[in-house]
Amino acid sequence: MNTKRWLAALGGAVLAGGVAWQYLKRPRDVRWIDCVGELPHPDASRFLVVDGVRLHYQEFGASDAPALVLLHGYCSSTYTWKDVAEPLAAAGYRVIAPDLKGFGFSEKPADRRYHVQDHAQLVVGLLDRLGIETATFVGNSFGCAVSLACALMWSSRVAGLVLLDAAYNDAPLQQYPFSLYAQIARTWLVGEATVPLLMATRQTSETLLRGFFHDQQVVTPDRITAYFRALRTVEGQRAAMTTARQWDLNWIEQELDSITVPTLIVWGEYDRAIPVTLGVRLRARLPHAEFVVIPDCGHIPAEERPAETTALILDFCRRQSPRPVAALAGPAVASSASSAVINLAMSASATPAPSLHSTTATTVDPADESPAT
Repeated sequence: MNTKRWLAALGGAVLAGGVAWQYLKRPRDVRWIDCVGELPHPDASRFLVVDGVRLHYQEFGASDAPALVLLHGYCSSTYTWKDVAEPLAAAGYRVIAPDLKGFGFSEKPADRRYHVQDHAQLVVGLLDRLGIETATFVGNSFGCAVSLACALMWSSRVAGLVLLDAAYNDAPLQQYPFSLYAQIARTWLVGEATVPLLMATRQTSETLLRGFFHDQQVVTPDRITAYFRALRTVEGQRAAMTTARQWDLNWIEQELDSITVPTLIVWGEYDRAIPVTLGVRLRARLPHAEFVVIPDCGHIPAEERPAETTALILDFCRRQSPRPVAALAGPAVASSASSAVINLAMSASATPAPSLHSTTATTVDPADESPAT
């Protein structure tokens, strides 16, 4: 009996030691300067401090061109737009793609300001610093929630919306694969104890990531690295948990009737994280919107079907643009994807009046970028 107890105690000690090692070996944060050699478009990276938070963003195109703001989803980064940003800029647009607070190379402070409204305020603050009065917002998943919050809270700043597999309520919390992580992360103490273990290995990140893609060949080693890079860090895990715990989006769905700007809704046919039925539901709440389904596509069209996604964005923006843009934005580009998408509805547009919402911002040189403290 004593031997069994001794072995059980030894096994428990080994397990506890393994858990402790997983915690201790985590890097504090990810630094842009350490990863620059493996990043898409590193020359487009910029840093600004907005309301005390250092934001990383990438910028493409002429400064006087119509602005497009690209907002990634939960636990993602500017990597989502790596195959989309340059073609949009080449078509005559100024493209701004930030890492939201707590994700990618943006700062991940240990505060409690990770509600969607907080993210929206920082995005508008970034536009203030860049001198952009109005822009078309292109979001994916949680980035759509931030875009919709901007449209509801600062309607004069949003000229149009492109919503890719949008999160606009709390339904995604109950959908695989996000539900597997969310239920743990949103539970106090359980999240603190378990999330570091879930995110400790590349294999776990790959398993979760595969649930968001229909075409599994898209889940390349490079893509896995891009997602795993920040989520394996102390600050990245904390920010992800805090955002999950502050996920409160039902108010957006309740206010959808207030949105009148031109809107394009795009959905992956085989999105398991936010099923296309929720896209149909969103279209019903925004009757003026266009609704397009991309066949054989999952939750992140900009990564899984970048050519079709780019064509849809350009076609939508060309029809809403107050001034001509480069020929690349014309029907020739849109037609390249015409056989691969299903257009379910068309819409009218509305023109908002611009105004500025002031907020403080400071420029940071990428070469001076350092981890948050």
